[in-house]
Amino acid sequence: MKAWQLAYPHNLQHVTTPDLKRTDDTVKVKVTKALLTETDVAVYCGALKVKAPFIPGRFAIGQVTEANEDSFVKKGERVYLASVTEDECAPDGLRIAGETTDGFYRDFVLAGIDDVYPLPASVTDEAAFLIDAIALAEHIVDEMHVEVGQHILVLGGGLYGNILCQILIYHRAVPILADNNAERLARAKRSGIYYTFPNDETLKNNVIAATGGKLADGAVYLAFSNRCEPSVLFPLVKRDAYVSFCALTGKPLHVNLEYAIKNNVKIKGISESREFVSTAINLLANKAVNFSEFSFKSSREEDLPKLLEEYSQIYSSGAYLPEQFEVIKFIF
Repeated sequence: MKAWQLAYPHNLQHVTTPDLKRTDDTVKVKVTKALLTETDVAVYCGALKVKAPFIPGRFAIGQVTEANEDSFVKKGERVYLASVTEDECAPDGLRIAGETTDGFYRDFVLAGIDDVYPLPASVTDEAAFLIDAIALAEHIVDEMHVEVGQHILVLGGGLYGNILCQILIYHRAVPILADNNAERLARAKRSGIYYTFPNDETLKNNVIAATGGKLADGAVYLAFSNRCEPSVLFPLVKRDAYVSFCALTGKPLHVNLEYAIKNNVKIKGISESREFVSTAINLLANKAVNFSEFSFKSSREEDLPKLLEEYSQIYSSGAYLPEQFEVIKFIF
């Protein structure tokens, strides 16, 4: 088996490892495309600690090459690989690809039957990389008990914030997107999100105007696309409102809870959404999300070291990573 293995930070090597032997409760999948994500960049540059040698790669799709004859997953099927799976031996009961266990930057993986998701023909390879964002959005809607007509403030206008707002609209709620990046806000407008405001001293008045003189019914803080102080959300929501803090990976987040306690705010922490992957695929198949405004760039797998180094330089400088889907084609 061939893989891209991290020997130590900033040193990604193309190596040959022992072939994988399939068991009756697994399927063998040939990785065809993987995504380059902020998690992979953090692992590559050492900001996220892993035990080397380690294979990065958080999200991928592939084709089943081996499966039991009576399995509902058939040989030749195109599948989405779960990035978070259950593991009784892990401290928190979960394994996270490319973070706590080897990821998908390799030619083959073994996956449990419940950890591969067949993709319908109507869901393109590019669209499949929206699955995690949609699943997270569905998880947020479920955890916050979002109701029709509610105004939900979303702080962080990156790709996940855009998708979350679209899913809120799908559930007939009213998103209010706040961010300080004009390009993000413009993209949101083009994606059909009506209320988009700068995250500054005018935000509270804008929220009150959008809600007809009230505060938001709930709010979401997307930690992976945000650098503002998290507790700014609390004065912008009603008493007893839900406020969710979301991140794709563990990161320190210091929140002043004084206002939240005073107003009986219900706080949710959300980091993974494996239970909503099938729902996300169904929403994509039914064209519930508009991703025409998103940029997809395709690269060969031999470009991985160069791309990771370029992204790590941006990451280390403190700047935002480019907001595009960097798709890596694996043709070993």
